[in-house]
Amino acid sequence: MRAFSYHAVGRSSSPRIEDVPVPQPAAGEVLVRVGCASLNPVDWKIAAGKFRFLVKGGLPRTMGSDFSGEIAATGPGVEGWSVGERVMGFVDPFARTAGTFAEYVPVPVRFVMRRPPEVDDVVGAALPCVGLTAVALCDLAQVGRGASVLVNGASGGVGHLAVQVAKARGALVAATASAGRREFVTALGADEFIDYRARPVSDWPMAFDAVLDCVPSLPRRCHRRLLKRGGHYASTLPSGWTYTLDPLLNRWGRLRRHAVMLEPSEGGAAELLACLAAGKLRCEIAGVFPLEQAARAIEQSRTGRVAGKLVIRVA
Repeated sequence: MRAFSYHAVGRSSSPRIEDVPVPQPAAGEVLVRVGCASLNPVDWKIAAGKFRFLVKGGLPRTMGSDFSGEIAATGPGVEGWSVGERVMGFVDPFARTAGTFAEYVPVPVRFVMRRPPEVDDVVGAALPCVGLTAVALCDLAQVGRGASVLVNGASGGVGHLAVQVAKARGALVAATASAGRREFVTALGADEFIDYRARPVSDWPMAFDAVLDCVPSLPRRCHRRLLKRGGHYASTLPSGWTYTLDPLLNRWGRLRRHAVMLEPSEGGAAELLACLAAGKLRCEIAGVFPLEQAARAIEQSRTGRVAGKLVIRVA
């Protein structure tokens, strides 16, 4: 089968399409025939040597986290899943060397979701990681009806879904992006738009119930100003603070800080699909590339100027 893989990390990393054996699903896994996969910045950042302390397993590694497709085989002990079922989901790129930029990928069943008929391969591949991250951010920050929410980085993959999930929950949303993304972000339902290039953080509105930092780029020193007492800051990127002082400071401090550690969530998936079916959520597709052009998609992602998601069509 074809797989977009690399044999070194850092500057010497040069992912390319290779012919590799079709993997076999282990106990508790299904083998997915991949139709589409989507690109997340974490995919190329791992190949670039970032997050070394989190990455498990050796080389070579195949890139890709999200997938959509159908079940090609089931491993020992797997019940309730059938060959040919339409599925979507993701793999943990830190723990798995077999990524989704491949014609087949083995996936633990808890990372697999059934894909409704109305969700095509492209959206099915684009939605899982960023969608579940957006829901997790809203859960951590306790976003609900009437809450005031700031979404930083609102035009990106996670950010544009975080705006919509927060709005679907009944929140009032202020969203940051560059001036060129104003129309895109306001069309998602943002109640207020902030051009982060034209307005310094010191000039942004203040006293939000929640800040969802989807870039993330907001220094700790500004969190106190942006949040009201008891407010929640939630980030897409864990830091040393996440595992050390923040659990203690969250008990007695005037605000609460959290970071998403993405895990499968039946409740999160149900919320996303319900919003999608109700027309309260759309996943913006910024581009679809064949597997042969995966390197081009990565270069586009590296610019940091992608509105929505980039998808890799494998089959």
